[in-house]
Amino acid sequence: MPNTKPVGVAFSDPELVAGTTITGATISGSTLTTATVSGTFTSTATTGPVVANATAGLYFLTTAITANTTTTTAAVGSLATTSNATGTGKLFISDGSKWQYAGVA
Repeated sequence: MPNTKPVGVAFSDPELVAGTTITGATISGSTLTTATVSGTFTSTATTGPVVANATAGLYFLTTAITANTTTTTAAVGSLATTSNATGTGKLFISDGSKWQYAGVA
């Protein structure tokens, strides 16, 4: 019997439309181009940013952060906090190579 499965064909579900509510699902390996989250957003990310776009990300870390000492590869402008005793309660911003204290204007 020949293989009748399409090969190399993208599939789009015509029934999944904007405004669809998905509850209690795990989505992995997918790219959302537009999404609105209301209520509680929970991420299980253990590395990398919890939320990011093409220019910066938001990091919730457990490692120690010391301003102008702790190195990072996070994009310039990325924000981080840590639950570690070294740096807890502080907001840090990436300069592209190290975490710095975020300035308040």
